[in-house]
Amino acid sequence: MRACSLILSWNSEVFTYLFSELRQGTVELKDFSKDVAVMFLESLYRGDVVVEKSHFREFYKISHAFKVKWMVEKCTAAFIQYCESCPRDADEMTFLFSEALYSETSLKSGELIEIVVTAFSKIGNVSELFVEQYLKTKFAEINPVALNHLLKICGGQFVPVLRTMKEHLELEGGITDSVRCILSDVEMIQCMKDETQLCDNV
Repeated sequence: MRACSLILSWNSEVFTYLFSELRQGTVELKDFSKDVAVMFLESLYRGDVVVEKSHFREFYKISHAFKVKWMVEKCTAAFIQYCESCPRDADEMTFLFSEALYSETSLKSGELIEIVVTAFSKIGNVSELFVEQYLKTKFAEINPVALNHLLKICGGQFVPVLRTMKEHLELEGGITDSVRCILSDVEMIQCMKDETQLCDNV
């Protein structure tokens, strides 16, 4: 797809470097789908962007990759809208949490996860509505980063985590990496004070 190097460079210091310093005449966008690449270039020409939820991850990634500051800000604003209008539905909440977690671990940007933690923490029954449901469906993928954010969301309450871990242990019949992760992070002494029976069962 042909594009004006001046317009691209005006929007992105990465394009400026590629065209001016490296003297490249073409740029490959092979890490992104054709649809997103086209939308990205069209948005650079328009100076505006409409971020579709189905393309959010790729669009946020390409905005970061080419350091298009205004586009990153637009994506962030769209993400805030997603959070504010999110129904109290485990699947929708999982989507938002997963996108934010990907942004932090892969793009080294913690902004989205802060937005999610703040928004979800305000939901009264978030432990039952989201945290336990997320752990049940994603237990094998749990790592210290995800666990830390889940604990923040449920206000440091370890019971939902331990309850899900107990169910997992009963199903698996042994210690898995996810269980080790939880046992190394969860403050078992505090849990034993709060939920003696559950800790004894675990």
